[in-house]
This record gives sequence, C-alpha cells and structure tokens, in this order.
Amino acid sequence: MLISPLRLTLLKSVAACGIFCLSSCATVSITSRPTAAEVILAVPGQESGKVIGKTPFTGPVSDIAKNANRSTLLVTIRKAGYRPYSVVIPNLGSGKLEIDASLQPVGADDSADVNLAIRYILEAEKEIIDKNFKNALKSLDKAKAANPNIAAAYMFEGIVYQLQNDKGKAKEALVRALALDPTDTEVRSLLNEIGGDGAAPAPAKKGKK
Repeated sequence: MLISPLRLTLLKSVAACGIFCLSSCATVSITSRPTAAEVILAVPGQESGKVIGKTPFTGPVSDIAKNANRSTLLVTIRKAGYRPYSVVIPNLGSGKLEIDASLQPVGADDSADVNLAIRYILEAEKEIIDKNFKNALKSLDKAKAANPNIAAAYMFEGIVYQLQNDKGKAKEALVRALALDPTDTEVRSLLNEIGGDGAAPAPAKKGKK
C-alpha cells in the first residue's frame, strides 16, 4: 500500500487534554482525491473500525471524540480500487483539524519510493547510534515523505522520542508503526514499556502490489 503525503494541520487555541476533548468550537475537515472515500475510525485494540461518513467530511471534533476512549485514534480513508490512507490522530483540543489525502490506485509501482525511504531509515539508524537525535528525526521525515507506509520509519521515530523522554510522541509513532505492521512484536514491547497499548490497532487493508 502506497500512501501519498498527507497535509495535517492542527491549530490549537488551548492545550490538549489527556483524552479527546468534546469541544463545541473545534472542527474537523477530511478531503480526498478521489472524493467519496469512506472515513473510518478505530482505536488501538479494535478489530474493526467505524465508518462515520465519506469525503468530503466536515463536522465538530466531538463527532470523532465520542468514538474514542483513549488518547490516540486511527483514521483511515478508504475507497475501492485505491490504497487506503491511515493516520494516527493525537489528542484534540479546540481548534481545527484538516486532513487532505491523495489516494493511489491499487497496483501503482512504489519500488523507487520504497528504496529511497529505506535509505533514509538506514541513515536515521546510524544517527540514533551516534545519539544525533535531531538529524535522525530529519532523516525519518525524509523517509516518510518518500513513502509513508513503511512501519520501520515510525518505529525508529518512536525510539527517538522515547530516548528524549517524550512519551506522547513516542506512543503516537509506535501506534502508527503497529497499524502498518500488526505482527511486529518489538513495537508491541516498546509500546508496553512506555505504558501504551500493545494490542494491534485495526490496520488498513493493503492493496495488492
């Protein structure tokens, strides 16, 4: 599954809560190309998600918040014939959340993107060993830009944030990694270490390559 880069903007007017906030002034807007893609919500540990509508989708954050009983939520944008896009949404306070996803047709060749992403991931691994965490995160950002569907990039991102004692960002990255590869026991262990949920999130169904 090839996931195109997603534009994700969260403009907060107040600090995020420990759980999803039921704020009447917060809004969420989800668009996709092509349109009429399903918007599916899931929380870590769920076997299946809940369809809340189709793109373009606009509504109050409370429509998403009331479906979550944890501090992280997995949103999947899916349309038949295209590779789904999944993203982990962190805590939501009041403000505006915008998601714009460009879905790729099933069967599109992504080998070049994969090779480039792996190259950046290997660079990041070396930076982590040398404790150059800032450079490691830059390399991982490049890896995700090349192909945001490689679980290892999010795993290493989670490790960097864990080493920096940022458990919130570490959990967010590791949940994303586990969504892409639910069989990765190492990621489960890392999640358990930081007090996260090591149960597998509902993964997006992958298209055939």
